[in-house]
Amino acid sequence: MVKFITAISTLLIVSASAFTPQTVQHARVNNVALSMTNEKPISKRKRALKHLGKVAGAVASAALMTGGANPAFAAAQKAKDAAEVVEGTNSIVSLLKTLDTKSIVAATAGAYAAVFVGGEIFGGDAEKEVVKQDFLEADPYWDQSNVPVNVYKNKAPFTGKVVSTKRIVGPKATGETCHIVIDHEGDFPYWEGQSWGVIPPGVREKDGKPHSVRLYSIASSRYGDDMSGKTGSLCVRRATYWCPEMKAEDPAKKGVCSNFLCDTKAGDEVQMTGPAGKVMLMPEEDPKTDLIMVATGTGIAPYRGFIRRLFTEKTPAGEAYEGTAWLFLGVANSDALLYDDEWQEVKKNYPDNFRLDYALSREQENKKGGKMYIQDKVEEYADEIFTKLDNGAHIYFCGLKGMMPGIQDMLKGVAESKGLDYDEWLKGLKKSKQWHVEVY
Repeated sequence: MVKFITAISTLLIVSASAFTPQTVQHARVNNVALSMTNEKPISKRKRALKHLGKVAGAVASAALMTGGANPAFAAAQKAKDAAEVVEGTNSIVSLLKTLDTKSIVAATAGAYAAVFVGGEIFGGDAEKEVVKQDFLEADPYWDQSNVPVNVYKNKAPFTGKVVSTKRIVGPKATGETCHIVIDHEGDFPYWEGQSWGVIPPGVREKDGKPHSVRLYSIASSRYGDDMSGKTGSLCVRRATYWCPEMKAEDPAKKGVCSNFLCDTKAGDEVQMTGPAGKVMLMPEEDPKTDLIMVATGTGIAPYRGFIRRLFTEKTPAGEAYEGTAWLFLGVANSDALLYDDEWQEVKKNYPDNFRLDYALSREQENKKGGKMYIQDKVEEYADEIFTKLDNGAHIYFCGLKGMMPGIQDMLKGVAESKGLDYDEWLKGLKKSKQWHVEVY
């Protein structure tokens, strides 16, 4: 970008003589007039167009050589509005208004390319160079021998600071789920698939002792939502208890830590431990490995880290990835969907590498006419999933522990229908480290 701007600046300076009047009177910094009073009108147009064409050609060439073809094309589409865009250059504006649309397009496309590709020349915001997320990688990037584990412990926790807390479900969702971004200043490294421990403030009512640590799967890549490597995110559902006798939520039985986190505001401090766990790490040595990710509710958290690393960020793993990442998410209804806008964007940009399926228990029916639970949605693709697992795919399960009995019963039934011994089949997946489970 710097080289491009320098080149364009030079070209514009060299070409400036084309618009320099023979005699300039009452010149002002903010009102540079183009005076060609000694020439006939037709000569003015030809001379201006000739030099505008030269500048346009040179600028457009530089734009194309630096990857600016798209902005140059967009410039041509907008060239008809050139007079309004350059309002304030008076005589040049008047001149442009005398030219036909075709001439304006030809003469200004290059200049617009300079505006859109190298906006700093004209005082605008220039397109930023692509920043890669490669500064927190192992060497090679897929090497898991030095994954950080339990760097901070209960007796000496890390103090993070909340950046933001946001409700991320609709009004008809069954409960409240929040996305919480925490600043760790780069001092709390972690990998995708790991968890943070959170120690809520205060003490337990029953014995006056400090609250115990609660583990939460990290919902961002190691680079954080801002990709600086200095933040991490949590996806937390507020735990409440509905008392049938009171016909209301009983505050005495609410989840201490989840409510603490969902109530936090920017600047609040959070005592943290970890990072914990290795069972949910991604296998990255073979970039063709398929990933099957099954989640209920906030069990989506580790997969958000996976998907951002593979598709949203400019990471070595993402640049190399050639497999398919297949996400299954089970929630009650459409309002309870988590990060749907992110998944849809990835699906649009990587249709050959990302698949998405939802199980909405209160809005969809399974093949038997009952509610559509996560195991029912996975079963719809049982043959394909078994084939992928036979070919080395990794399958992940994360969410409430109540999801696993239904999942395993379904998988067992499919295995038996294929003449497989389910226990032996599962044993093989675990032995080859293709089976990953983290439930709570």
